[in-house]
Amino acid sequence: MEWIVTVLVLTPLCAFAFTRARREGAALAQRAAGGARVNVVAMRAAWGVQIGAAVIFFLFVVVYTLSASVHQIPAGHVGVVYNFGRIIGQRSEGLQLTFPWQTMYRESIQVQRHRFADVTAFSKETQDVLVVATVNYSVSPNAVQTLLREVGPNWFDRLIEPRVVNFLKEETVKYITVDVAPNRESIRSAVRERLARDLEQYSINVDDLLIDNIDFLPEFKQAIEQKQIATQDALREEARVEQRPNEAQQVIETARGAAEALKINADAQAQANRALSASLTDQLIQFQLVQKLSDKIQVMLLPTGQGVLLDTRSLLPASAATPAAAR
Repeated sequence: MEWIVTVLVLTPLCAFAFTRARREGAALAQRAAGGARVNVVAMRAAWGVQIGAAVIFFLFVVVYTLSASVHQIPAGHVGVVYNFGRIIGQRSEGLQLTFPWQTMYRESIQVQRHRFADVTAFSKETQDVLVVATVNYSVSPNAVQTLLREVGPNWFDRLIEPRVVNFLKEETVKYITVDVAPNRESIRSAVRERLARDLEQYSINVDDLLIDNIDFLPEFKQAIEQKQIATQDALREEARVEQRPNEAQQVIETARGAAEALKINADAQAQANRALSASLTDQLIQFQLVQKLSDKIQVMLLPTGQGVLLDTRSLLPASAATPAAAR
């Protein structure tokens, strides 16, 4: 279409320049034939304009026709041929030729990726759920012209985008808010299956769908955090309450062990005292008493009639005790 418009616009201009130059050349030639003096330079210029206009027009038509007729289709693409706005076929990758008045629309058949940022979905309690998802898709090579003919070049905006958003909303609303993130894989699989099944009739392949992130509003996250803190505090308090009987029982067992230890010590001490009492004699007591006295004692005064167990004669030296015994 562009080629036709351009040619239609330039053809009258070139024809006008060529015709005017030809008239001027003919007029100069007629004057020269009648014997009048003519400007040779002007005459040559008139003929030069004619020739130049013809050459320029011819070169433009040839170059522009070639540029409008030759198309390079890159790898992983197909070319859809339009003839006055009507799709008449498609071409594969490589160098392709069409008529200059036909146009070529290139469409990718490679796996493409599109990221949906911050899709606002809802949980069962109508709590906002912010989802970031990525879909990988491709178009069947043999169905490109059918897709463009039935849906149009903006088929992605019409077919894929609204379905991804709606399916995400329909799946997240099945769960309460705190269960959305744990069921992330279930939501992803369900959305992917529904999307692939829905787009199959358009020959659009859904290679994969990924959920990059699931988030919530700051107010909800703060409420969840506070609830978790309260839950942890309650669990710690419950653990302390459960621990108190154990601590009391431990105190009781400790006291019981101490009492038993005291009883054992008392029994052992009583047994030792009984053994000591059985082994005591007057001579042993006097011996122990003498052992406790200093070896420097020469005179000791003891009261009489006081029940003192010590025999004073045992304190005297042997030389003093012998005469007394002799007497």
